[in-house]
Parts: sequence; structure tokens; C-alpha cells
Amino acid sequence: MTNNNLNQRSALELIQNTRLQLEPLMEQITNHRFLDALAAKQVSLSALQTFASQQYHIVTSGIRNIALLVSRYGHLPSRTILNDFLQAEFVVRDRIPAFAEAVGLFREQLPTTPKLAKAMMFSYFISSVCLYGCDADLILAFRFDSEVWIQNSLRVYQALRSQYKLTAEQAEFFKIYENYREADERVSHYIQDALDRGESAAQMEETARLLLEYELSFWDAMAEVAGV
Repeated sequence: MTNNNLNQRSALELIQNTRLQLEPLMEQITNHRFLDALAAKQVSLSALQTFASQQYHIVTSGIRNIALLVSRYGHLPSRTILNDFLQAEFVVRDRIPAFAEAVGLFREQLPTTPKLAKAMMFSYFISSVCLYGCDADLILAFRFDSEVWIQNSLRVYQALRSQYKLTAEQAEFFKIYENYREADERVSHYIQDALDRGESAAQMEETARLLLEYELSFWDAMAEVAGV
């Protein structure tokens, strides 16, 4: 199928087709061995400190990345959802220090903790998308990545509360993402606008796939750190 034919599809059709392609990858992420190990209390506090530090770096970078995309597309209606993404990053970043301190990492240490290449690939790819991609590339990719991240985060939240005895406030970083679920009907409007102005549907699909592959890489990195 040529790119022109791809662009003739509706946004909802594009979303549905992308989901079919990504389902095996999404299942790999939501059934990751790290989650099972955490639920069995097989992940050390040291490994959870690494988790906190990598999320600090990823979210901090995300603020800068998404702000760049907002500035690039501030003249289009998609600025609304892009700004929603940005504001969410501010909110969740504020919840990381409480989690970090609960597992033994002082908030003042977070900015200087080392970055892990395998964990940060997710963030570096978003940097590329926000610099060179279009608004709908990120919107479609976030539609699916947010789904698996929220599902995993809720499992992490439950394990931290039940197995590691963190308070609701200490584990809130993982719970708060539940407030940022996206629906096909909402994102389709912005994706349709992009298709109508000639943006590449194939590139949107590829961006979504790559972001989920980098999401999987993050969980693999955390499992390796934990030795599970």
C-alpha cells in the first residue's frame, strides 16, 4: 500500500489498524517479568532507586521535548492536546521525589544520578520525534504508550503498597497516571487534521511502534538492574 493510499484512510481506521499491529508488543510490555518480580517482592530497594532516578530523567526530558513540540505546533488545534501532555509531565514529575525518598534516594540526589542508556532510549526517541516529527506522530504514539504505561503503573502501585508498604502518597507517582487516559475518539480528531494536511500515516504508525519498542526496552533495563 502506498503512502497516498494510507493517507486516504480515516484517523479511526489508522488507530484501529495500528492497534492490531501493536497488540503483541503491548502484551509483552504489560506481562513483563519485572512486574511479576515486584509483586513477589523480588526487586531490591536499590533497583527501585534506579527506577526512580530513570523516571526522573525521562520525565524531566519529556517536559523539554513536549514544550518544543507545543512551540512548533502552537498555531494548530493540536496545541490543546500537546499542552495537556506537557501539563501532565509537570504534575507527575512533582510526585517522583516522594517515591524516591520512600525507597532510600534523597530528592537532592535525583538530578545527578547516572542515566542508563537502555532505559533512556525511550526519552531520546521522543526528543527526535519532537524535533523532526509531526504533532500526530507523538499523539498516536502516546495513545498506545499511555495505555500500557498506565496498566503497568497500576500494577507497580499495588505492589509497592502491598509488598513494600509504601503509603498512598509515596506511591502516588504510579497512581496519578490513571487520570491521563486517552480515548480513540479524542485523539482521532487531531490525527485526522494531520492526515488532511498531508502528514504521513506510515510515519505515524512507525513512530508508535518504535516508541513501544523503547518502552519495552525500559522495562527490560529495569529487570536487568533488578536481576530478574
